[in-house]
Amino acid sequence: MPKTGSANGSFWGNFLYDQLLAGREHLLLDLKRLVDFGFVRRACRDFYQDWGRDAWDPVVLFKLVCLQFLYDLSDREMEEQATFNLLYQWFLGLAAEERPPDHTTRCRFRARLGAEGFQTLFNHMVAQARERGLVSAGLHILDATHLQAKVDRFRLKREHCRVEDDDTWANRHSPDPDARFGRKGKGKTFYGYKAHIVEDAKTELIVAVKTTPGNAADGRQLPELVDGRAGEVTADQAYDRQANHAPLAGLGVASGVSRRRPRPGRPRLSRRWRPKI
Repeated sequence: MPKTGSANGSFWGNFLYDQLLAGREHLLLDLKRLVDFGFVRRACRDFYQDWGRDAWDPVVLFKLVCLQFLYDLSDREMEEQATFNLLYQWFLGLAAEERPPDHTTRCRFRARLGAEGFQTLFNHMVAQARERGLVSAGLHILDATHLQAKVDRFRLKREHCRVEDDDTWANRHSPDPDARFGRKGKGKTFYGYKAHIVEDAKTELIVAVKTTPGNAADGRQLPELVDGRAGEVTADQAYDRQANHAPLAGLGVASGVSRRRPRPGRPRLSRRWRPKI
């Protein structure tokens, strides 16, 4: 039988959480109140056997991975926050004095779930949040962030390959052959992936995500990430392409993409909202 959090069975019960969190506003409070996470158990039932020690409830582990993704935390940082952050403990369903699953348990769950599995479950959570009015129909922000591959980068010396070439010495010899060299800023490179993210400006909830190799162009990802349910989409100048403006217009979504040649009277919304994402 999977181990769930024991908040209701602890000495404190929910008294401590009620005293500290009642009447407060926060994304995690809304997510736990509005989203039924039972779909996670159904999706992960093949991960578990009917014998052996009790395993952690996949809902607890999925929520941990979501928190780590939403707040960009390392494995160790996530374990620390889940131990001492009362809001995180309440969201996970843990008692205030209860220890969360350790980082190795979470890492094994994340590896078994895989990137596509996590994306599917995360999108299901977002769909429920949208149905219950948690995601606004206003401004959505699009941007990309780089993700370093967990490899020995000293072996992947930059002179051995070209960023634009997929068939390279580095990719043939890397323990993570799906990763690629990409650029971030002027003269800086990284080896790994890009996470292309759409965030609801009002609630700061990530509503769409796509992961690509590090050499994928940011601007080419917009059509797959944006639907017609936002009133406006803003992004930086890397997304200023007719191939992006046209689909937005076809969806009836206002384009707040920062122009390389700004139109008179049009504010550069991406500069205003970029720090949020």
